[in-house]
Amino acid sequence: MGILGCQSLERAGVRRILEEDGRARIVGEGAVDQTPHLVRSTRPDVLIASHQDPAEALSALRAYHASEPARIVLVSRLTEHAIRSLLRHGARGVLLRGDCVEHLPWAVRATAAGSVALAPTAAGFVVDQYVTPGQLAEEVAAARKLLTSLSPREREILELVGGGASNSVMAKALCISSHTVKDHIRAIYTKLLVNNRIQAARILWQARSQPAPKPSDPEHTHGSSEYTEYWGAAPEARRHPPGAATAPSAPRAVQVPRPG
Repeated sequence: MGILGCQSLERAGVRRILEEDGRARIVGEGAVDQTPHLVRSTRPDVLIASHQDPAEALSALRAYHASEPARIVLVSRLTEHAIRSLLRHGARGVLLRGDCVEHLPWAVRATAAGSVALAPTAAGFVVDQYVTPGQLAEEVAAARKLLTSLSPREREILELVGGGASNSVMAKALCISSHTVKDHIRAIYTKLLVNNRIQAARILWQARSQPAPKPSDPEHTHGSSEYTEYWGAAPEARRHPPGAATAPSAPRAVQVPRPG
């Protein structure tokens, strides 16, 4: 396998985890921008790439995905949107850097065997979206119904509220007074059954989400929310989603070809 990372210290940490496990052979390592050379010269079965954030990981996947082997992405934090995007752009494993000591060894073996390896945090999100599609669909439908009660002008105001605009900015953009803006906002709160801007914006976000499909539809098992951020491990009951790899009871060593 190959190890990628911008900092030599990061790469050394990953190497140590795998060497202590002893069931996978490391054939090369380097910076992320050295991916093509590393792949050509060492031909690894799996690449492990350490990134500061999901955006950096996505950029790397878009740049090199077509010509490389399976990649496990290590990031410092995850959002629901980031999990979906990383998987859509070809990541075969998604782990948090903070708990990769525990999960990286089995994730490498699972990825090399053709499975998708997810951190407990990411797996918990997938489980939630898989087992509660009806609830999500109901939330989307309810939000859309609430929006139908708004007038065209109130909908304009809500769009600006969702974008974080202040009353003065909205007044200038719509050529109305700040007092009129306040009146519209009060009306919006009443019609949407909310008490503040954040709650109103959430209704707008929900209404724009795709209705959750049936669990049997593999093309549409992605969640609708993009605003929950994950920093730690998920509860034990949510660790292993359908179709995702879990820690094997009797793992096999990964055989990685030598360079050439």
